[in-house]
Amino acid sequence: MVRNRLLLGGIIVALLLGAVALGIYYSSRPTPLPEVDLDTAKAQMDSGEYTAARDALLQLAETDTQDAEVQFLLGVTYFNLNEFDQARAAFSRSMELDPERAAAVHHNLGALAYQQGDMEGALSEFQQALEIDPGDADTHYQLGATYLVMAFPAGALTPDAEMLSKSVSEFETSLELSPGEVEALVGLGNVYLLQNQVDKAIESLEAALEVDPEMREALFALGRAYATAGEVDLAKETLQRFLDTDPPEMWKQQAEDLLSQLGS
Repeated sequence: MVRNRLLLGGIIVALLLGAVALGIYYSSRPTPLPEVDLDTAKAQMDSGEYTAARDALLQLAETDTQDAEVQFLLGVTYFNLNEFDQARAAFSRSMELDPERAAAVHHNLGALAYQQGDMEGALSEFQQALEIDPGDADTHYQLGATYLVMAFPAGALTPDAEMLSKSVSEFETSLELSPGEVEALVGLGNVYLLQNQVDKAIESLEAALEVDPEMREALFALGRAYATAGEVDLAKETLQRFLDTDPPEMWKQQAEDLLSQLGS
């Protein structure tokens, strides 16, 4: 599997609660940096220094316009800088140069479409990725996340049951392929909450926290699930753990409101 596939991670919950902006932009072509290399750019990406990585990769792309790896990594950096048009162009160019990257490129183009609210586009890209690489757990998770969002068409008062069922199927496939896939466990937990299957939601979300005890999305959803089940003390404890992660203001306010309703 080609690394640096884009993972939506907490986007499921984020979209249910409201979008959280990344807030990183740039507006002009950087001055070329001296003596850059691909390993340095990768290290910068690993440490979250996407602007520096972009600068280095742009210089490398000027040196060798046929390097598919540079174009692919540029796509990842552009995505993380919210420069989605540039990311799409870089990913597409990478696939032109190296067709064997098709599954990873379609996966990332799906993540781009999802981030921009184009669920039909995301659906198409993820499905194309899975036609090429049906055993990729991450892509099954992403497809499940897409179905989950599509279960709430504009103006809908209740979720679309068929879309929820497809979402569950993809999350379960992801977990079959990669047991303990924490994002898929959280996705299932959220679907079960929507289906009022609270015990199953709690089981899935507790399993997610066994893998990642500080995962915000899991903590918030589990706090809600405990509250729904009448487990007030557990709900308070879990929501406080969530607040201790210093979440975005939108999430923080909702957790505080729920704690207030629980008598905190």
